Amino acid sequence: MNDPFFIGLDSKDPAKVVLGMAFKSSTVQLRDASVHYVSGGNGPAIIFLHGFSQDWYEFSQVMHLLADRYTVIAIDLRGIGESKAGRADYDAETQANDIHALVSQLGIKDPYIVAHDMGGMIGYVYARLYPSETRGVAILDGPLPGTPSTDLMVKLPILWHFTFHRLPKLPERLIGDREYTYFKRAFFLRFAKNKQAMTDADMRHYASAYKIPEQLRAGLGLYRTYRTNQAFMKAHRDELHVPILLLEGDYGSGKPGPTAKELVNKFGCRNVTAQVVVGCGHFMTDEQPHVIADLLQNQA
Repeated sequence: MNDPFFIGLDSKDPAKVVLGMAFKSSTVQLRDASVHYVSGGNGPAIIFLHGFSQDWYEFSQVMHLLADRYTVIAIDLRGIGESKAGRADYDAETQANDIHALVSQLGIKDPYIVAHDMGGMIGYVYARLYPSETRGVAILDGPLPGTPSTDLMVKLPILWHFTFHRLPKLPERLIGDREYTYFKRAFFLRFAKNKQAMTDADMRHYASAYKIPEQLRAGLGLYRTYRTNQAFMKAHRDELHVPILLLEGDYGSGKPGPTAKELVNKFGCRNVTAQVVVGCGHFMTDEQPHVIADLLQNQA
């Protein structure tokens, strides 16, 4: 392997990742959880938080592109992939505190947070809890419970999974042992604009991060804590000057949605930018990694 910044999947077992010499896989033990992460590079730190149906690997291509200028750290959220959860607490505040504890242990100063999908709320809460300790937050096509647009959006029939995933026990029984098929049909092929951007090996890798009941339960916990996250959002409306970048794919619309204006007008956010990424669906770092890397370089 000649490229020190290589990140790829094992040809025989896509659950395993092959890392170039510039990267390392590590685990940090916190008070009630262990957090797995992959890190590499040099320079100002960028922390990557994945969404549901994926793990840290969704940022592999972006990490490859940025590691020569930044310290890049991609995390498996609590209970997912190689991370473990001592308690079944999956709300955004708890997970933001996980990230802060990790950042503190690693001695990182003022990271930039990049968060996709359900990880977006965690990134936003991190900025709320630690506004003086982050350079900014980028939220990639992620819902923010408590904002009018998100609370309306999750009621749309096309997003039936928001209701389904919050049901007790039933999702585990129906999805368990079928993670690959469920993720592929209900998410990867349905919400990607570029259907070829994610390989079958990629899909199998992501499914492997949820293959045991505790992992799947942790993923579903991102949805089951919706009301808790909603209450946090509504309770925190003081002025926030941390730069927030909202990125959306143009598979839904050619113009940014209303979330940015809601954050400014209703939640006290004073530095919000919204942008649509052309030729991109929901899985932005898989579909347009070079564009995302360029946008982050301009922000972070």
